[in-house]
Amino acid sequence: MENRREEFLKTVCQIYMAAVLVVLPLYYIPGNGYYKLGDSKYYLYRNISLICMGICLAVQIIAVVRSCRMENSSSSGMYMRKNGGKIIRWCREHSVVTAVCLYGFCALLSAICSSYGRTAWVGEWEWYMGAVTICLMVGGFLMAADYSGQCIRILYLGEAASVIVALIGLLQKLGYDPLGLLKGYVVGDWEYTHMLSTLGNNNWLSGYYSVMLPLSLSLFCKAAEEGRRAASILLGGGNVLVVMMLFLQGSDGGVMVACVTLWICFWSSRKKNGLWEPLLVLLSGACVGMLLWGKVMQSLGTYDILLQDGIARKMAVWQGWFLLAVVCLLFCGIHYALPEKKKRALQIGALCGSLLLAAGVIIWYILKLQGSDFVEWGNRRGMLWQMAWQGFCRGDLKQKLLGAGPDCFAAYLEQVLPGGTVLFDKGYFAGSIFTNAHNEWLTTLINLGVLGTTAYAAVFLTALRKYRRNSMAIMLLFTYGMHSLISFQQVLNTPFFFLLLGVCEAEQRMNQQYNTDTHEESIEVG
Repeated sequence: MENRREEFLKTVCQIYMAAVLVVLPLYYIPGNGYYKLGDSKYYLYRNISLICMGICLAVQIIAVVRSCRMENSSSSGMYMRKNGGKIIRWCREHSVVTAVCLYGFCALLSAICSSYGRTAWVGEWEWYMGAVTICLMVGGFLMAADYSGQCIRILYLGEAASVIVALIGLLQKLGYDPLGLLKGYVVGDWEYTHMLSTLGNNNWLSGYYSVMLPLSLSLFCKAAEEGRRAASILLGGGNVLVVMMLFLQGSDGGVMVACVTLWICFWSSRKKNGLWEPLLVLLSGACVGMLLWGKVMQSLGTYDILLQDGIARKMAVWQGWFLLAVVCLLFCGIHYALPEKKKRALQIGALCGSLLLAAGVIIWYILKLQGSDFVEWGNRRGMLWQMAWQGFCRGDLKQKLLGAGPDCFAAYLEQVLPGGTVLFDKGYFAGSIFTNAHNEWLTTLINLGVLGTTAYAAVFLTALRKYRRNSMAIMLLFTYGMHSLISFQQVLNTPFFFLLLGVCEAEQRMNQQYNTDTHEESIEVG
């Protein structure tokens, strides 16, 4: 009976993971284009989450009730008294689970104490990042942690979906719109340059790949390490398309996602034999792809589809891609020919050199910004950050500790700041109310207060400590964490983050169980 229940719950979990990782990114309503695309995706996520989590919760409740009937109340009470002292030990052993649950608890507590009513529970219109969504994300993590074992096929399907998303976006940059999502828009419209594939604008796309690119690269490395050549070629080609999409989508954040994820992937693979060569070939393939795509865009005259004031056009017309591809291939050949000890020295040199190059770019960028008004930085992200900090400082003790309530950023700042969160008085965003700070940590500080922000930070810190040997987890935590500094929670990134974090927890438990079983077998043999 117990085994049948476990198998059933695993099946429900796999259906849920397939719906989120595969169906949700590709889902759209034909004929609607980008109109209400975010709403339709959220409703799909909410409904499938409520159904699957409701089934799992009902099965667990029935199992608990049956077990309680088999024990009398006195023995149950004695059991609780004897094991009450083990709670702290359990929390230490399951630190990530504890942190995630505390984050959900802080969201519930903030919503209960919020004065903004329905907004704190459901969220702002078209965003829906209220307490209900946070609880669903926590539930997704717990479900994946308990029942996502042996779900590698679902992860491959999710990776395939991310490649399809990238391919659709790349075709749009060539002037082809296979799904008709841009129907009705023309060159010069904001939607024509900013909306991409089946995800929405370039910020949403970058957030999505801050989670999915770590998964894609980890699957590629796993296939290369195991010597599965066909799988390596397919996964490598998919990753090339994703990296190209991130280079061409127009947001600096997307380029940062690609570069940070690739660097961490190289770093985590430095002690694994035979992984740097495939990664270098993948990187050279991305360079060649960028060169060819730029040439095709030039011949078709579709440069106008790219953001003219962003980094995308510079990436498309850059003539150094071929030279960079040659350098990668030469480095690959040298690395392959060297003995192991010299390979390690070469790897450390390359990683340190790339860090110095990145530091130089950052210093150049900071110097470039000197003399400019900070409030205008990042499409007025600087102004939003200042407003968020001012709003936090003006709050009372309750506001500072518990926050205004999940997704109540705009409602709260409208009360404490003149003009609320309206940043633009002309242009496409004239009169628009911004519902977050475009910085997850400042947004969380306003919405959930110090307690919620601390719990959210604990999720990252405990996961980084516990999953430090899991390359996908390291890429996921650093890439999503860095992108969160300039972005926001939405239905196409944060639910994916918690779900894949649950997969990492499940893998950690499987490894611990394997090590325990191996140790017991060695004792018996001895």
